[in-house]
Amino acid sequence: MKNIKKYLIRYLPLIFFCLIAVEQRAQKSEFKTLFGEVANDSIDISGIHVINASSGGKTITDQKGTFKIGIRKTDSIYFSSVQIKKQLIVITEQIYSSDSIKVYLEPLVNILENVTVRPHNLSGNIKSDLALVDKNDILNFDDVGVPGYKGNREEKIVFRNNSNVLLSTLLIPLGMPLNIEAVYKQLSGYYDTLRKSRALDVRNKVAVDIIQFYGLNFFKNEFNLNENNLYEFVIGALENSEMEQNFIYGNHGLVLQDLSSFYKSINEEL
Repeated sequence: MKNIKKYLIRYLPLIFFCLIAVEQRAQKSEFKTLFGEVANDSIDISGIHVINASSGGKTITDQKGTFKIGIRKTDSIYFSSVQIKKQLIVITEQIYSSDSIKVYLEPLVNILENVTVRPHNLSGNIKSDLALVDKNDILNFDDVGVPGYKGNREEKIVFRNNSNVLLSTLLIPLGMPLNIEAVYKQLSGYYDTLRKSRALDVRNKVAVDIIQFYGLNFFKNEFNLNENNLYEFVIGALENSEMEQNFIYGNHGLVLQDLSSFYKSINEEL
């Protein structure tokens, strides 16, 4: 019994220190995606800035007022825009454990004390004054209730490879014209370059999303990075790991492992 007490007295501080270290390390890895929605009946709920003041992560709400942002327990989330009062939410255990939250925003009312109205060569006749205004009405499919594509149209890649060109040429029905321009673009390497360019665009977007999701403060604290070398670091990690898929599927623990492994690898080279 005396020996047990002796060992406890000797090693208890060390055990306690190890438990604290493990707990702190676990907390650093508790990143998760918080899905949310802002609500208000009198203001536009799109374009509201959602900022994680603790990590530096940021995003904006979409047209429906929904958003997603990376969080950890006790993080402070700000909601900010010119038309709302700044609002703060602290990520409690309850919020962290929930799948989503709904935030009710309070509009910001700007009251002008003195307003001076001056004439600008107006007659007072609304009809004649409006006739002098230059305007161009733009009619689109939304105005007539017809569904349409609102994104940026990309050039279609007609052929997957050179073999596909040969096969399509042999199987083309008699009398049907051959797409000479598409054949030239494939054989000249234009389509291959276009594919690589689009792949790089996707990777660049993922890199930006990762930086915005985890925040600049997180990368500063964890990897001693600054704004000048942060982007290149994330791109390098994407090119040397499965981090892109891990991030897309929300496997944040694996993303942090990928970042840590890449950080160790480049420092070992130095």
